[in-house]
Amino acid sequence: MSKVRSVIVLVALCAAAMSQTKILLYDFEARGVDVSVVRTCTQVLRDALNGTYKYAVIDPAPGTFCYNVVAAADSARKYNASQALVGNIMAIGGKRWLTYQLVDAVSSAVMLADKFELPPLDEFPEMADRLASSLAEKKPYSATIEPEKVTTPEIAPRFKHPRQPYAGIFLTAGYLYPMTKRQFTYTEQGDTTPHTADMSSSLINLTVAASFETQQMLTTLQMGLMRGNHKEMDLNFDLLSHYVMGTGDFAPIVGGGIGVTRFSWQTTEAGIKKTAHNDGLSLSAGAGLLGLRTYYFRLLLAAYGNLTLASNDWYGQPNTTLVPGARIAFGVSTPSLGPDATLKMNPGCVGAIIGGFFLTGLIIALVS
Repeated sequence: MSKVRSVIVLVALCAAAMSQTKILLYDFEARGVDVSVVRTCTQVLRDALNGTYKYAVIDPAPGTFCYNVVAAADSARKYNASQALVGNIMAIGGKRWLTYQLVDAVSSAVMLADKFELPPLDEFPEMADRLASSLAEKKPYSATIEPEKVTTPEIAPRFKHPRQPYAGIFLTAGYLYPMTKRQFTYTEQGDTTPHTADMSSSLINLTVAASFETQQMLTTLQMGLMRGNHKEMDLNFDLLSHYVMGTGDFAPIVGGGIGVTRFSWQTTEAGIKKTAHNDGLSLSAGAGLLGLRTYYFRLLLAAYGNLTLASNDWYGQPNTTLVPGARIAFGVSTPSLGPDATLKMNPGCVGAIIGGFFLTGLIIALVS
């Protein structure tokens, strides 16, 4: 009985071997990518094709290459192969694309042609299995997708330049509109009549911010200088976090944050001009638009509502004063460390750095 089983297994193996299609596989052409990547991709594909038991991979003579369809068909016939596979791996905009053509050895016709973005090296085995299925079943690479074989480029945001996370520097300009009067009383030199100064003018706001962005989050640590019409000068220090809705070139954002604002204005006491200060804890909430997300720079247009809780009133008397306001901002961002560096940055480290800077500024502002 055991002999009969052995014969059956042997016959089955022979039948499977006879039904295999011989395919001539050249190394892919390297166009702007490291040769080691090409060799690795070719080798894992060779193993995947042999593993399907539908193909028997034939290697060309060492040191020979072929990227032409007609020449590939001629070579396949010389090696007694039925098909040939040729292609290239090209770097475009920071991404690596694999283009391949399956050629019939008899007619020199292209049986299948496709193109897809290569995943990271550790996902090459999954990619090779799907490419082998694509060739065996004569269907596009995208049609072989399965839940357990989805590669990173198929789930990552479609950025032209891969960068997760994106760390940059924002420079914004805008206006702050106080919604309550900011007044104080003073007397001019040589005049005993008290005067009341209205400090409710709008303030021009210039802000510089360190930004950290992922697919659906934008965090900014910003410091801004605000100047008004009456020599008032405010300094704001804020930590803002936003939810980014969408992965296209332009995506709406919504969020808010916490910060400290130092109010400064000119006053006159006994004929001597002095600068008065008042610090307050600020809460912000707003929405805006983040643009040009598929490039190495950003555009930001946002509007925020601010509520500042000051420890004193504008006359310097101990009291809690709420100062509501509205702020608009328009700015441009550029990468602070370059696309390659930001790609390798750890989100936890970036978050810790931003949090550390914010806490340091908050302590300095509160104790000053």
